[in-house]
Amino acid sequence: MTLKELIVSLAGIMSVSGNERKNREALQALIGGVFDEYRTDALGNHLFIKKCGRPNAPRILVDTHFDEIGMMVTDIKEGGFVTVTNIGGVDTRILPASEVIIYGKEPIYGVFAAKAPHLSTAADMEKLPPLSEMLIDTGYSKEELEELCPLGTPVGFKPIYADLLNERLAGKAFDDKACGACAVYGIDAVQRRDLAGDVYFLFSAYEETGMTGARVAGFGIRPDYALVLDVTHASVPEAKDRYLPEFGSGVAVAASPITNRKLTRMVTDLCKSGNVPFTVDACPGSTGTNATVLGISADGIPTALCSLPLKSMHTSAEVLSMEDARALSRVVSLFIKSKEISEVFGK
Repeated sequence: MTLKELIVSLAGIMSVSGNERKNREALQALIGGVFDEYRTDALGNHLFIKKCGRPNAPRILVDTHFDEIGMMVTDIKEGGFVTVTNIGGVDTRILPASEVIIYGKEPIYGVFAAKAPHLSTAADMEKLPPLSEMLIDTGYSKEELEELCPLGTPVGFKPIYADLLNERLAGKAFDDKACGACAVYGIDAVQRRDLAGDVYFLFSAYEETGMTGARVAGFGIRPDYALVLDVTHASVPEAKDRYLPEFGSGVAVAASPITNRKLTRMVTDLCKSGNVPFTVDACPGSTGTNATVLGISADGIPTALCSLPLKSMHTSAEVLSMEDARALSRVVSLFIKSKEISEVFGK
């Protein structure tokens, strides 16, 4: 399976935050063969372990989050309509006419109703109704919906993926399953004898709703050091007031008071020596990722953060560059092989 195929396959698994355990069998079938052990916990964290075969080896954590933004059913109305609320930071601007799946007792296809411009006033055209007033049209009767998708049922964007020019890929849930695919691909590329320690790959839960999954897992795993992978905003014409990495610039390595400065410097050194393109992403406060909570989990876990540039984040058509994805995968391989890092931060 190619890296792109793995990205699409992982992103197509529904895991709206709070529902990470629903498709554990599909996840395990897809990537379990790369690892020696698999376990999950009560929160829905998925932990895959690849052993180096040496006793008392350092524990190396590679974290990406498995959950994705989405919605849940809040009301069922006559005429086959459903109302929802958001789970995580859904961009409501793109919802009218968006295609979704209601993950009830059986998957239900739906479309957010959009008022036709012919029926809209000038004032209507200039404002966006709040999510609580938007309706998903399903075609089902109210009675059928009440049976199939009770209140609280998760709702996600319909999985649609498209190849763009110049190795760009568009689709839903690349935040953060594209990084998960890069991690798995990078871990699989390293022979067991070359590992600097036992590798704990965490597909964590609840990142989009408070980062509680990684916080709990940090106590359970107690790794010696960690690398968090997440997405960051790529440069777009409409965001000219701040620096954002361009597609093709490689991995964005976070410089933050939250992350471990020495470990971060060693990661940039790995990029330089391994000819992996990278930029520095200045994060003066919270990183908005699991790196923020892992650094204060357990006894304090030395953590570095590498990010994949992404356009149209938190929409149904996020866009990434496969060139950058391959670079991120190579960083993972270099990180878990680094004897220098394990000597400084390992046991």
